[in-house]
Amino acid sequence: MKPDKPGKTSRSLGDHGIIFISNTGRRFLILGRYSMLCWHQQRLRRACRRLGTQVLAALEAGEVNPLLTEAVKDTLEAARGIKEKKDQHYQAIAALRQKMRAARAGESPPPPEEPGSSQDTGGQPGNKTE
Repeated sequence: MKPDKPGKTSRSLGDHGIIFISNTGRRFLILGRYSMLCWHQQRLRRACRRLGTQVLAALEAGEVNPLLTEAVKDTLEAARGIKEKKDQHYQAIAALRQKMRAARAGESPPPPEEPGSSQDTGGQPGNKTE
């Protein structure tokens, strides 16, 4: 069985190879982003511990509202900045995954699932249906 056009098979294999290589590169980028997310999570935990110790120290010093002290405000802003960076990494990962889905050759992306439609629990014991 010969293909209709002799150059079409090799071109198709080349296209699939390029897509495979580019998606592999994107997977490595996602892996790097997840590494950065782990590092940011560690920084966030450290900032929260520091925030807790500063709030406790301010309360022991007799401060009525410890969140108004300058040191606590600075630590709180640092924690918010770390959370924003984590959100940026998650958005970048989502964009890379979307590019990978769009690059699939000849495959249409799966339709988005509606929340609650994938878990049909009607009639099972222990689940309330009302």
